[in-house]
Amino acid sequence: MENISYAICNQPAVAIRSEASHRSEMVSQLLFNETCSVIAEHGEWSRIVVTHDGYEGWVVTRQMKHIDQAVFEECEAKKKYFVNEAVVNHEGLYLTLGTPLFEPVHAQACPDVFNADVMIENAYKLLGTPYLWGGRTVMGIDCSGFVQICARMAGLVLPRDASQQVDCGEVVYFVQEAQPGDLAFFSNENGNIVHVGIVLADEKIIHASGKVRIDSLDNEGIFNADLRKHTHHLTAIKRLS
Repeated sequence: MENISYAICNQPAVAIRSEASHRSEMVSQLLFNETCSVIAEHGEWSRIVVTHDGYEGWVVTRQMKHIDQAVFEECEAKKKYFVNEAVVNHEGLYLTLGTPLFEPVHAQACPDVFNADVMIENAYKLLGTPYLWGGRTVMGIDCSGFVQICARMAGLVLPRDASQQVDCGEVVYFVQEAQPGDLAFFSNENGNIVHVGIVLADEKIIHASGKVRIDSLDNEGIFNADLRKHTHHLTAIKRLS
């Protein structure tokens, strides 16, 4: 395709894959009412750029509704509300926490400026959600998807991946100086950022690892009391604004 077209997700959640194949890994999800630009097509697949975070990947074309530029701009200009319960039935569709709507039904408006308390309030609603690589719903979520959904509901749009999110905010140098709502980032043995969580009070952290859970946080990293060991190596703490 030479010309960019636009689409809106009309299903509860649609898999975004790294390649145009059902066998390719799911790298993210497009939620109901989220819009995108369609930049290429290949058979039953469309390569999209998600409007709110710029994420690219492949989706099955029939799982979206194509819209013209005027409708796209109208959707983006509308005030957005976000589903504020784990799961709701909205016009026959089961939508999960953080799904954008254009009306305040089963949903809340996000603050005009980032509010850490709102982020934490919604993070608690996802406790126990199973981990799913690329997931952004209560049916399955990954660490950066979890943080992104909670931050967006609190008035701040973050990039999709932890390796991108670490570039946001101001540095906090010690765990003891961290405040609830700060983000903590963790690296692998190669020094790459591979995990992120939301700092809570009393040196705790809520994050998606196996499931959304609360663990202890210290200057070494995350200590999992169930496993009786540190599971993630702390690299940075950032304060959002």
